[in-house]
Amino acid sequence: MTVISDQPSQLSLDEAHSRIQALAHGCAEHPAVKNAFYDMWIAEELTADEVELVAKNFYERVRRTPIRIALAFLHMEDITARAETVENLYDEMGHGDPAKAHSVILRDFLESLLSRMRGHAVDLATVKAPVLPSTLRLIEESEKVFSSPYPQEVCGALLAQEWHAYPQLVSLYEGVRNYRRHYGFEEFHEQCEFFYLHIGATEKEHKVHSLSTAARACGSPEDIEQLEKGFATYLDLLAENWAEIHRVLRPS
Repeated sequence: MTVISDQPSQLSLDEAHSRIQALAHGCAEHPAVKNAFYDMWIAEELTADEVELVAKNFYERVRRTPIRIALAFLHMEDITARAETVENLYDEMGHGDPAKAHSVILRDFLESLLSRMRGHAVDLATVKAPVLPSTLRLIEESEKVFSSPYPQEVCGALLAQEWHAYPQLVSLYEGVRNYRRHYGFEEFHEQCEFFYLHIGATEKEHKVHSLSTAARACGSPEDIEQLEKGFATYLDLLAENWAEIHRVLRPS
């Protein structure tokens, strides 16, 4: 006689890690990572008005990154996952030095670039460029996902944040190189600290941690489904934001 178990199927840590790693690598083909905005940003130097729009909207997203990470910490259960997430947050906040917080470094760069392009000092808070609806939606909806009562969904969103970030920053840096003429040779690289931080060891480590954190949260196929939901939701919000920025800059 065949006995049908009513126990949910289980995944080993290695099985979960393998499935989640495949999911993470898949984001390389998602429109959050491969999109018309990046193609345009890398290919040409934009006007000061156009750079203001990009800067304003990207900064509004980035400055909320510590909030998302803190929400993830609050909605995780595994102690190792929490420890890894705190380390991520510590990096974002400049290891306790406010001047080295990643959002501060980014703002300094953006204001420097816009000031050079405008020929006068620019405060990002007072530029005329609007914060677009998709940027506001990304901020609001992503913080809901990072506050999910399901740790797996939270881990999926965190996985998406960390695995899209490296190719995102590579693409943005390649476009930033179009503006080297506004700086001295060494000065340009001094100003690019935000990009070098993320293209270097920091973001690579965050990718590894987000993967191990997600694997610990997933002990069943149902857990993987929840993780995939958080992963897809965050990537889709990012893709929508870059698409709207591109539409505003290059209306068809």
